[in-house]
Amino acid sequence: MENVIDLTNSDKPFLSETAVNSESEQNETNAEQNARQSIPKVREASRASERIVMTITALCGAAAGVILVLGGKADGGAATALSEHLSGGFGEIFFGRLVVGAAVLFAEFLLGFFAFGDHFSWLLPLFMGIGAGVYSAAEPVFIPSEIALLLAVIFSGARSALFSRKLLGLASGDRAFMRGMTAKEYAVKFALTVPIVLAAAVYEAVMAVNI
Repeated sequence: MENVIDLTNSDKPFLSETAVNSESEQNETNAEQNARQSIPKVREASRASERIVMTITALCGAAAGVILVLGGKADGGAATALSEHLSGGFGEIFFGRLVVGAAVLFAEFLLGFFAFGDHFSWLLPLFMGIGAGVYSAAEPVFIPSEIALLLAVIFSGARSALFSRKLLGLASGDRAFMRGMTAKEYAVKFALTVPIVLAAAVYEAVMAVNI
């Protein structure tokens, strides 16, 4: 009886190690799943905060533009340029406004591909806001088109800032950014903003001709 080998305890270390490894793998899987679930929430929160920042910036610019016009402190050259712009025909006014809006969107689009572009993307909503305030105060009939242009710049500015931050995260090796928006998705979402600018240009041209 003394020479009988006890096999009941020999498997305990192996079973214990297997259980630990299985538990460790399960914990890693759960952690990865939780991380994947939390990324969309973080992204949505970041997108909302960027839109709020861009909206406040654009509204501050618009308020400054209105104050400049109503206070009589607007540059005489700006008033002359506005008058000349509105004196043109439908095509001239349409293409002039379309070029300005498209140029701003393209600038926001390019800023998204720079790692620190998010530090400058708010400047365009600010300048567009000032222009929108001047146009709206000079001719209130343009308020709808200026609001549309500001919305386009606000959304594109927020999208540009987030994509810029994504690239910066990729450069630093942050795995959370690996599942973010791709360059193709970024370009497609920017293209969806173009019809807003197009509609605003059409509206402005129609209203300017009928003033």
